Amino acid sequence: MVRQIFALIIGVDNYESNDIWNLQSAAKDARKVEQWLVRDFQVPRSHVCRLLNSQATKRNIEDMFMSHLVNNPAIEPGDALIVYFAGHGSSICAPAGWFDQGRGDVPVLCPYDYDVKASARLTNAGISDRSLHAMLQDLAQVKGDNITLILDTCFSLPPSGDIEPKERHHIRFTPTRKAKPEDLLSGLWRSAIPHKAEPFAQRGFTGTTSSSHVVLAACGTGWAATERDEGGNFTCALLSMCESRPLHKLIYSDVPRELGPFMEDHQHAACAGANVDRLLFNGVPFAIDPQLVYAASHDDQIRVDAGAIHGVTVGTEFTLHSHNHKGSLNPSLGAFVVTEVSSTWCLAEPGSPTKHAPRGGWARIARWNNQTPFYVNVKPSFSSLCRRSRLVRKLPSKPADVSKKLGVKLARVDAAENADLTVRVRRSQGLSLERRDPLLAGNCATEVFVTANGTHAELRIVEAAARFHMHLYRNNPSRPLADLVSMELVRLDSSTWKPVSPDLLVNGRAELVDDHNSAIYAVVLHNRSDADLWPYLAYMDAGGYYNISMIYHPDPAAPIAPLRRRSSMVIGSGSTESEALSFALADGVDRGSGFLKLFLSTAYTTMTLLEQGPALTSVKHAAIPSKSSKLSKTELDDTMWDTLLASVTVVRAALC
Repeated sequence: MVRQIFALIIGVDNYESNDIWNLQSAAKDARKVEQWLVRDFQVPRSHVCRLLNSQATKRNIEDMFMSHLVNNPAIEPGDALIVYFAGHGSSICAPAGWFDQGRGDVPVLCPYDYDVKASARLTNAGISDRSLHAMLQDLAQVKGDNITLILDTCFSLPPSGDIEPKERHHIRFTPTRKAKPEDLLSGLWRSAIPHKAEPFAQRGFTGTTSSSHVVLAACGTGWAATERDEGGNFTCALLSMCESRPLHKLIYSDVPRELGPFMEDHQHAACAGANVDRLLFNGVPFAIDPQLVYAASHDDQIRVDAGAIHGVTVGTEFTLHSHNHKGSLNPSLGAFVVTEVSSTWCLAEPGSPTKHAPRGGWARIARWNNQTPFYVNVKPSFSSLCRRSRLVRKLPSKPADVSKKLGVKLARVDAAENADLTVRVRRSQGLSLERRDPLLAGNCATEVFVTANGTHAELRIVEAAARFHMHLYRNNPSRPLADLVSMELVRLDSSTWKPVSPDLLVNGRAELVDDHNSAIYAVVLHNRSDADLWPYLAYMDAGGYYNISMIYHPDPAAPIAPLRRRSSMVIGSGSTESEALSFALADGVDRGSGFLKLFLSTAYTTMTLLEQGPALTSVKHAAIPSKSSKLSKTELDDTMWDTLLASVTVVRAALC
């Protein structure tokens, strides 16, 4: 299962009470944290609930906590949950019996309506540490304890000698003027215990014994959290650290030390919780990046686990990286150009002279060297002249520029009849795409519309179309398995998972009906050859976004190839590695098309680098050198590979 990230992000600069000085950059911090999650961790914006200023009332924060986190059916136990707060903190004298020794002060987070009348008798006393701990405990019981609380605030002013008086308005603390101990009790979270005597070790938001969550705080008790125009000292330091060092090996307890060089001397971050020895966010954002493949040093070159079956040719360019984790700083260690290609591997040499032999690591394709460019025609568009001209400038037309500007060879042509794809910029934020290559035009909708916000997004769609085209048409010219392996598509009974139809592929094409009955299917492979084969099944969605997803990828730890010689296997048997296939249409769509592309090889290799767009399934792939890494060059040259292709069209039942 692919783990996800969900976040509730709160930032308050402006307060309802005239007695509270407004802050400068708490809302800005909240926006930057949201941008960080979306940009670096690819968190969908729908997974982030952001409350700023007047939106962040106590009632609204609690309501969104319940609807966006506790009662959200999309969240599975183990998903990473983040609660972020930037704004004022304060403290209120504790009610009698709140602590096990004496009364003391209770720290509180200050929502927008803090310290104003909530009713004729009560004043809004914010969210106390006891309330928030109870909230997070409720969340942990239903969604698991992978919860991170991030607080850029403080709960008292430091001694007067620590910070100049003129600097105090840069501190994220406000004194409480109206709220009383009884207001704390009336505003408690429903599951919090009002009169439980709290031990000293559990006091405050950084109580060390909490098992429901880990807290990363701007400072500990008695310290000040400060801000400047550019943001809170703690949040700026946290984001700077994330941009300057790999995070996939970082544990929570290391964070305060790692933040030290980025923070001002008067402030020291704090970390607390029973799970502080876990990886940050329990490692969820740092999943294996399927676009990176293993590379080993080989004399003065590198040997990359990607070859002809992946579309690699002489001249393909790679960048080398130190690890293969998403969301963690991973700069290029150098550029390499392929000089020799085998079936499942290649040799690449440094793109520029170097004094040192290249190190091994993980390689990413930077530029495909497809021999024939993907030809694009951009139609005139009088309603969007500026957008069209910007897109045209990004698409090379001169032969010398074809392989230099983009990650795949594209060429702009003036005549539509010479193009693989005709693009028209629409007045609304989107593109009309007219597919002219025979496979797509003969099996799928000829014209589709896609939304794209800006020239960069439009260019990404055109590049995705070019890669899709390259992988769709790629095969082994010698076709060693063409008459020895066949593929069937059958419908399954949804309760027994037994086939209830004959082979639905007729001459390599199937037309299915979406009858709203959650139809499921399986692919049956027949191997009549004398070789054991490793099969990889991709679904190539011919919609306008050109998504490619591996719907079956064998386990690299499997002791033998799954498709044995002179035998058959079923993809869609219901096991963890072979879930059933479904082809349901999205709402508002009456027809959809795509392709099942089967890759076959006599040696294991990792095929996930072909994926583009959101993955439909979780795919296991090697985080270590593939099975072939230690074989000799001669043995690897004997690897046999081939492909099979079938088109699938789905229509609404009412259209049949």
